[in-house]
Amino acid sequence: MKKLHFYLFPLFAFVFLASCEDPDGSPKALLNLILVDSPAKWDSVLVEIEGVDIEVLTEGRDTQAQTFFLEYKSGDKKIKISDLVGGNALLLGRSELPIGQIISAKIILGNNHFMYFDEKEYLLTLAESSSNEVFLTTSLTIEAGFSYDIILDMDLEKSIVQASESPASYQLDPTFTLIKGAETVDISGTLKPLALYPAIFLSDGKDTLSTHTDASGKYYFRVPPGSYQIYFDAKDELYLDTAYIENLVVTEDSVLAPITFKKKP
Repeated sequence: MKKLHFYLFPLFAFVFLASCEDPDGSPKALLNLILVDSPAKWDSVLVEIEGVDIEVLTEGRDTQAQTFFLEYKSGDKKIKISDLVGGNALLLGRSELPIGQIISAKIILGNNHFMYFDEKEYLLTLAESSSNEVFLTTSLTIEAGFSYDIILDMDLEKSIVQASESPASYQLDPTFTLIKGAETVDISGTLKPLALYPAIFLSDGKDTLSTHTDASGKYYFRVPPGSYQIYFDAKDELYLDTAYIENLVVTEDSVLAPITFKKKP
């Protein structure tokens, strides 16, 4: 697991004792649901999350699917997603599960979502094509006596869409990526000048992720090891865009060289 700084809840790396069983005598594994965010241009975003349904194909004489609800146990379930950047994370839920294979996660949202942008508050209603239940598939075998992490990465850049310009209104199209915690690497770097708010795009040739810099100019991706291309868009007509970084092969955490945008001649 990477060096995450936990926001609201501390989480310590440990091995769950194999002898720890519930009263029915069934061996268990421990699952940690960890929520992070890719930085976006909005000042702050609050999303209400009730919890997550985890579907497990339980191991035994008759393999069957069982669903376990991991509730986000907070009096106020609105989470300031925009704070979960630069290595910050939230322990969304934790539960013992029967051994077997996790095959899906369903994120269940509430109805109260807000965004602050340029010191104005906007109510975020769900987009027409969206649902307050976000279904993600995975394949994670869990064994008795071990602790496992699942990272839910909410991409606010893709999740917030502008519904109208005058008056300005926005909607929520919740977009999450599910990543198995033990199978990720971090790609990070810094961009200057800090006055800009550039966009950074990371592609593996099939899918593209996007992010922005934080207040210190840092950008951050958490992805499976592989080969990637990165494109930096200054988002300012006075500056030149930076060309692709091609064939970036990452097998471990990588800090890329700082980049400074240059003004157009």
